[in-house]
Amino acid sequence: MTTNPPITAADRLLSRPFERPLDPSLDRATPASQAAPRADEVERQCSARRLSDAALDAIAELAVLTDNTDEATLESACRQAIAQDPCHVESFALLTTLLSRQGRHDEALELIDQAVGWCGDIAALYHFAGCVLESAGRLPQAIASFEQALDLNPALAESHYRLGALCERLGEPRASAAHFRVYRRLVDENRSNQRLS
Repeated sequence: MTTNPPITAADRLLSRPFERPLDPSLDRATPASQAAPRADEVERQCSARRLSDAALDAIAELAVLTDNTDEATLESACRQAIAQDPCHVESFALLTTLLSRQGRHDEALELIDQAVGWCGDIAALYHFAGCVLESAGRLPQAIASFEQALDLNPALAESHYRLGALCERLGEPRASAAHFRVYRRLVDENRSNQRLS
C-alpha cells in the first residue's frame, strides 16, 4: 500500500496553473485541451515546485536565524547541551550560527576545533566551520572547509549547496552547476527515502 505525501501550501499554489491556462490567449481552448496540460506547462510546474521547496527551506532556515529567543539564553542552553553531550550536532549548529551572527567568528571556530578531537561526525563540524568562515568573509578557507566536509561525507547536501553558491559568487559556473546538481539529486533521494519509510 502506498501513501501519498502530505499536501503542502506550495502544492496547493502550484496546482492552480492547471485550473486556468497559463496563456490568456488559450481561454477559448476546448475543454479537452484544458484537461491535458502541455509538456512545457508540466515542466514549468515541476521547476516551480523545486524552487518553491527550496524557498520554503530557506524561509524555515531564516526563521531559526531571526527567532526572537533571547540570545544569551540560547547560547547558555546550547553550551549546556554540548557539556552533556559533546557531540550534540544540533547544538553545535545553533551555537556556531549564533556566535557567527554576533560576529564572534573566532570563538565559533575555536569551539569547532575543540570538538573535532572528540566527535565522530567530523564532516558536520567541517561544514559548520565552512559556514562560519563564509560568514566571516574568508571565502577560500570556507571553500576548503566545505570540501573537507564533502571528502568525509559526500552526501552532505547542504555543503554541496553552499559550495555551489560560493563557486557562483567567485565566477565558476561549471563548478557551481556541478554542486547544485548533486545537491538537487541528494535532496530528491532524501525525499524519496522519506516517502518510502
